[in-house]
Amino acid sequence: MLIKRLELLTLNLPAQYEYYHRLLELPAEIKSDNLTIQAGRTQLVFKQAPANWTGQYHFCFNIPQNRFTESKKWISTKTPLLQDDSGRDEFQSESWNSNSLYFKDAANNILEFIARHDQHNDVDEPFNSKQILQISEIGLPSRDVILFAGELCDQLGVSIYRQEASETFTPVGDEDGLFILAVENRIWYPNTGVPARLLDVHVDVEINGKDFKLNGMPYSVSTS
Repeated sequence: MLIKRLELLTLNLPAQYEYYHRLLELPAEIKSDNLTIQAGRTQLVFKQAPANWTGQYHFCFNIPQNRFTESKKWISTKTPLLQDDSGRDEFQSESWNSNSLYFKDAANNILEFIARHDQHNDVDEPFNSKQILQISEIGLPSRDVILFAGELCDQLGVSIYRQEASETFTPVGDEDGLFILAVENRIWYPNTGVPARLLDVHVDVEINGKDFKLNGMPYSVSTS
C-alpha cells in the first residue's frame, strides 16, 4: 500500500514551511492556505486550520534499511529526539524487524524515521533528505479500533499487519504503507504526552494498482 498523498491541518503554515523545507531540506511550496511538501514518493499537504483548531498527528517516514544510524546523526543535529521513560531515543521492534526514532515538527506532530530491515532498499551514499523515501504510516485514531480495522480490511483488501487485532492498537496495511489505528486518547509512543485524537485527515493510497481515498473525520473510503 503506497500512501501517495497525505493532507493534514495546521495552524502555522510558515512555521511548518521553515521546518520541512529549511530544516528537513524537502522540496516545498507555500501558498496562502496550504503548504505542499514532497517527501519521497508521498506528497504531504498541510492546509490552514481554523483559528480554534487543536491537535497533533502521528506519521512516519520510511528510510533505507541500512541507514538508521546515519539518519539518527543527521536528524539529531536538527531537532531533539523523543525519549521513553528510561531515556532511550531509538527503538527496535523484533516483530516488525525494524528500528525507529521519533521527533516533533513545528506543530508538535509526532514524526518517525523507520528502517524496515525486510525491505531491500540499501543505499551507499551518506544520509540526506533524498533518503526520506515516503510516508509509510499515518495514525488514524478511533473509538472502536477492532471494528474500524475490520472495515478497512474489507473495503481496501488489506490485512492487519504482523499481529492480532487489538482494541488499543492495530496496524493495517503493509511495509510500504500502514494505517496505525490507535484508540482515542491513547498517548502516542514513546512517552510523547500527545493523545491520539479524532482529527480531519485525507489520504490517497494505491493498493494493487487501484486508487482509494480515505477522508475524515468521520472516516470514509472511496475509490478515485
